[in-house]
Amino acid sequence: MLGALGCSGGESYTPTLGPATFKIEITGVNGGAPPPVDMPLTAQVGLAPNHWDFTIQAISSTGAPITDFHGFVHLSVQPGAVDSIVAPGAVGRNVQLVDGKVAGTVQVEAVYGPARLWVEDLGYTPAPMGKAPACSDGKDNNSNGLIDFPADPGCAYADDDDENGSSYSAGVSPPVAYDLPKISDVRGAPLGGATPYRNDGVDIKSDAPETLVVTHVSSNGFYVTDVNPTEQMNGNNSVFAFYFATPPGMRVCDTITSLSGTANDFFGFTEVSFPSWTLTTLVKGVGTCLVPEPVLLGPCATGHTCPTLVSNGTGMQKYESSLVRVEGFKIAKHFGPQFATHQNFQDNASNCDFTGDGKIDFTNPDEATCATTCDSLPDCSEWTSFSGRNTYKISSGTNMILIDTSTIVNFDPTANRGQVIDAVSGTMRKFSGGTLNWTIETRCPDDLACAYPGCVAAPVSSQSACVNLRTLSNPDDGSN
Repeated sequence: MLGALGCSGGESYTPTLGPATFKIEITGVNGGAPPPVDMPLTAQVGLAPNHWDFTIQAISSTGAPITDFHGFVHLSVQPGAVDSIVAPGAVGRNVQLVDGKVAGTVQVEAVYGPARLWVEDLGYTPAPMGKAPACSDGKDNNSNGLIDFPADPGCAYADDDDENGSSYSAGVSPPVAYDLPKISDVRGAPLGGATPYRNDGVDIKSDAPETLVVTHVSSNGFYVTDVNPTEQMNGNNSVFAFYFATPPGMRVCDTITSLSGTANDFFGFTEVSFPSWTLTTLVKGVGTCLVPEPVLLGPCATGHTCPTLVSNGTGMQKYESSLVRVEGFKIAKHFGPQFATHQNFQDNASNCDFTGDGKIDFTNPDEATCATTCDSLPDCSEWTSFSGRNTYKISSGTNMILIDTSTIVNFDPTANRGQVIDAVSGTMRKFSGGTLNWTIETRCPDDLACAYPGCVAAPVSSQSACVNLRTLSNPDDGSN
């Protein structure tokens, strides 16, 4: 802790300042030399943690090595996370310097881009085994009027045995070269769909020429798909960017040259929140719309072939946030606002919200049983799901999926209960609660093909479906 200059009996006091910074070198990566900048390693997605060999040297304010520092320092990696440290004196994500230096290996996860090892002096001294730490003993050991962790700022952790502060100096290593993650990496394709960058900021890779294309602009964000042929073949190549509002100036067919934000899983649905992006706009007559044709989920209508994915959770996971289509599915017949007491579902009676509070209370046995039963029946669509979230059920045999056609104002689902829809297209969302986890959200009237009011006569090509391009003379042309 920094002391104050003062006099006592004519003698001056010079405080011990501790390190001014730290010199950190990464001497090896995964058993070899660190990668050159022009040959970055693949973005690390959590399957096999990487290992960095390091050396740390405490440095004084004059730039000279310090040999009398024996304190602990905290290690972190940005971007990414430290999993463990192998070194003499390692405790958790902290390691002790002896004579001002230490060497060891740190295991890192979820690293990408130019990644760096950070070292900080937090003033941490771990308590010996069996001793009550000074920061957890209920005493004001340094007489500053504050007791223990976290009230005393000199306590780095609850097991810190020193309530005094430190130099709070820091140092950072030169960058270790990794590639930026692709959408499939952010989606956690190797991890079964859970993002390895959860709650971390990510910069998403866009190949040149740009291959990230906007497929859907919604009221609270946008969907983007990587149309690189390899990524399309492997799947997991689409993601939703949650923006809280409609992104200004963005339209279907525009391409994204840079995309960054905070990756997270919202009830099983991977999103990039608080996004920032660079947009390349497509103009009518100039360039090509790269929006891919919808993935046809099965079972399919007569004359088409496609995989049966609707009842295959693993198969559906690959196409989360992608543009998809189902054909020949029927709107649930039992679908309406009247109460379905005793699971007596009728054409206009599928409402299980018996208390009228606008939601299904699964702690209420009557509501829970009613809703669960309705969800299991192809011909039943629980009314509260529609009244609260605009979603309703369509089915083909025992295959069921939810759809949201609220973007098509002239189509009335309840007026067409029990009717077959020729084709419905849209971007697909996941919600891990309940038994019906997947919803297809239409983008505009072009996405609904049927013989009823509000529909188009036949499926529309992705080159023109929901596409309203600008012109060179009028950048607002085609807007609402």
